[in-house]
Amino acid sequence: MPGPPQLLEALVGLLIPPACREEVLGDLHEQYTGLAHYVADALSTVPLVILSGIRRTTDFQVLLMEAFVLYLSFWGAAKFEDAAFLNDRLGLLRLAIPAATALVALMLEDAYAMPGKRGSLKAIRAPAFGLGMALVSQAVLSVGNPELTLPRWILWCGAGTGLLLVGGVRMRFPPLADRPQGASGPAFWLQQASGPMILSPGTLRFVKGAGLIAAAALFGALVGYQPVVRPQVLVLAAVVVAVYQVRKWKL
Repeated sequence: MPGPPQLLEALVGLLIPPACREEVLGDLHEQYTGLAHYVADALSTVPLVILSGIRRTTDFQVLLMEAFVLYLSFWGAAKFEDAAFLNDRLGLLRLAIPAATALVALMLEDAYAMPGKRGSLKAIRAPAFGLGMALVSQAVLSVGNPELTLPRWILWCGAGTGLLLVGGVRMRFPPLADRPQGASGPAFWLQQASGPMILSPGTLRFVKGAGLIAAAALFGALVGYQPVVRPQVLVLAAVVVAVYQVRKWKL
């Protein structure tokens, strides 16, 4: 029986991360029994492959740092440009939307990036893509839900600051796609130089603190719009918990 149409196979290939594209396309080709069956197999397989790629290329500790600096970038821009914005009923939620969008785009860009050691300029590519998608999401929201978008200057200042901070984090802690993945990873990945990242105790404590504050900020973004929960109370609670943890870790 002939294989699937070349155009369809090429389109499916574009959806599969490059690190495992050849293997997955080969498996789908071997299982081909008809056009409808091939489409069904692709629809059930490709999302799982993408999730697997995200899992392989995402370092949870670095992800927490990126979430922290992204949210802090937009929060700092709002504080600098219009401090009254932080008292808005939807203020914290509006700050979280572009930060969360950029974070998801960062994970997808890492999953689809070609494995291998990247230079300093290429380390900025993922943050630029992520924050670019954040700008796109704001443009889309402005059509149907303008009350959820950020003012223009806060958005652009936050995106610029986030680009610099996330780029710095990624230069210090390269993505997992730039490092060996172990015996279970694809053979091509194992050929890449750069040893596994080992965090010092001080850096690990910083990561935990950043993750705690990021979690508190996300919680505030989700419930801060309720009239009975003032943003100032949420921020104060986050600071109190952070100080407690800092004393606990004896930084």
